[in-house]
Amino acid sequence: MARIAPYIALAARALEANVRRPDFPFKLTFCITYWCNYKCQTCNIWQMKPRDELRLDEIQRFFRKSNRFLWVDVTGGEVSLRKDFPGVCEAIVENCKNLMLLHYPTNGYLTDKIVEYTREIARMGAEKLIITVSTDGDEAMNDRIRGIEGGWRRQIETFRRLREIPGVEVVLGMTLSAANVDHFPEAFAAAKREIPDLDYRDYHVNIVHESDHYFGNTPLGLRRGVSAAALADASEKYAALRGASLHPVNVLEREYLKRVRRYLETGKTPMRCHALKSSCFIDSWGNVFPCTIYDRKIGSLRDVDYDLEKIWSSTGALEVQKEIWDYNCPQCWTPCEAYQTIMGNFFRPDTKRGVEGEREQAAQRA
Repeated sequence: MARIAPYIALAARALEANVRRPDFPFKLTFCITYWCNYKCQTCNIWQMKPRDELRLDEIQRFFRKSNRFLWVDVTGGEVSLRKDFPGVCEAIVENCKNLMLLHYPTNGYLTDKIVEYTREIARMGAEKLIITVSTDGDEAMNDRIRGIEGGWRRQIETFRRLREIPGVEVVLGMTLSAANVDHFPEAFAAAKREIPDLDYRDYHVNIVHESDHYFGNTPLGLRRGVSAAALADASEKYAALRGASLHPVNVLEREYLKRVRRYLETGKTPMRCHALKSSCFIDSWGNVFPCTIYDRKIGSLRDVDYDLEKIWSSTGALEVQKEIWDYNCPQCWTPCEAYQTIMGNFFRPDTKRGVEGEREQAAQRA
């Protein structure tokens, strides 16, 4: 039976973020390793050979001291390449008492290991456990973009087997770029031939982003050769296929997708971003950033004895948060930041052109 406390806690913290900056983030995106066994064209993480990443005992210490997260995305690299991955999730679940959502993506290649780890993690009793198995198209398109022959077959098998685990929600994640912008219908049809009961809501579709400090993919020019209109059209066609639903996850997905066009046409985040207001990003060495996109390190967990609150409440963090609030950052609309931004702007009307749009609205009211 679902516990009500985590849902109440998340609702309360989201409402608080609508009116002021909370004294601790409710959402964390945590990269636990940059090791990856794929060679994706949309990401350069696989080219890294990281050393001295946070050890499990450091991660455990971090979550003992910084345990007020309600929503944690654990990401990589490929999370299953860490042999202590279940131990990482255990540190999160045991210490974050009101954790509402634990999520992690996987490239799905190491099927047996991913399923084994997920069974172990599911037994830990997180209120909601969601896993995204990444895919970039049908078999030919996926394996070309991801650089591993036979990858799609393994990804689909991983998705199929993860669905069989009680208490686990699984989706297929697809990122639209110049390479596959119009390819979702073929991708869905191919997956449905393997999994007949597949539904459009079993997918999560987003648009490609570039990041120096996370993906390392800025030099790749992933939007060259594709227009903003083409990416927006593809996103809206997928949104129409999903249909309407009052399920909270579907509501957030719909709100994200309907603002993709505005972001692409204006180059501005569609509403005031909640990076460093509701959330932050921590890399595998414990470096703290506002998000996965903005390359502005604001501190290191190793320098503050793994107590995030010391960095969160620092002058530097407040200054960078103001920059973001005033649209003085790279601008993005990635789901890693968009979902909590949507939740934190419940009482604030959308802005058409960022700060300029708000000034225009203020002038009209005057």
